[in-house]
Amino acid sequence: MRNEERRRASISPIEVRPAEAGGIASRLAICDDGTEMSPPKCSLSPSEEALVALLLDAHRNRRLIDQVPAHLVPTEEASAYRVANAVSDRLGMDIGGWKIGATAANNLQELGAARPIVGRVPRRNIVHSPAQLSYDSLMTPVQECEFAFELAEDLERRPSGWTAAELVPKIRAMYPAIEVGERRLSRNSTVPILLLIADNSAAGHLVLGAPVDHWQDHDIAQSAVSLRIDDVDVAAGFGRDVLGHPLNALAWLANQGDLAGRPLMEGDIVSTGSCTGMKPVGRGSMSTADFGPMGRVEVSFA
Repeated sequence: MRNEERRRASISPIEVRPAEAGGIASRLAICDDGTEMSPPKCSLSPSEEALVALLLDAHRNRRLIDQVPAHLVPTEEASAYRVANAVSDRLGMDIGGWKIGATAANNLQELGAARPIVGRVPRRNIVHSPAQLSYDSLMTPVQECEFAFELAEDLERRPSGWTAAELVPKIRAMYPAIEVGERRLSRNSTVPILLLIADNSAAGHLVLGAPVDHWQDHDIAQSAVSLRIDDVDVAAGFGRDVLGHPLNALAWLANQGDLAGRPLMEGDIVSTGSCTGMKPVGRGSMSTADFGPMGRVEVSFA
């Protein structure tokens, strides 16, 4: 079988078109002033503004939020993303990429999500292996092994949607990665999924390994991934644990339009979701993600 045929055979597409996804990109929202706009562009309600203020304070003062008043918890997905986008915009975030969450069955159940979620990753928080992160600068960190893609061009929204296979020529590089997720919300209690989305879907840092040579020739779905912390194996999984194939997660995001405030653009790094589940980060620990022939990723937490 030729490389091109093998690559196409290795992708088990889960067609996630805009309307099928149930995401907000498939419809317009009625804003508080009665106008129709895509949800991230709507003006904020008083409760949304109050939640934005709480999250901004947490970011700026590195102070965890123990409990969010019940009346401020978003009740709709569109509202949650409006809050997340407003916080990022007011922080002046330079977006370097995106993290997709809730792409594995166990992760969906653990988070209480019905479909994937997405958050913005600041450009300054995308670093290369071997990396060292200051533990004290992180907020309730966890780590996950993921496949990340760098886009070679802008991805315009298409009425027919993108398939996983159609995205292959739009990708400049693929990286093995460790996502270091962070929450401004305390982990002392369960957080509703819409509140987690409002907290930028727990986006934090992204540690990239070396770009994979000829990544299209690898059977990514069947590729084994493992996480080792301080020389102890703690988790393992496969590329197929991410919606059947990591490219399916990328297609899902590409088909969400301006769900996260803007479309995907050239140079964006998209981390597609965990192959190994979430594992805690310890002060002074060293983590190594092993992607077999596709490389390793190392990060220490000093």
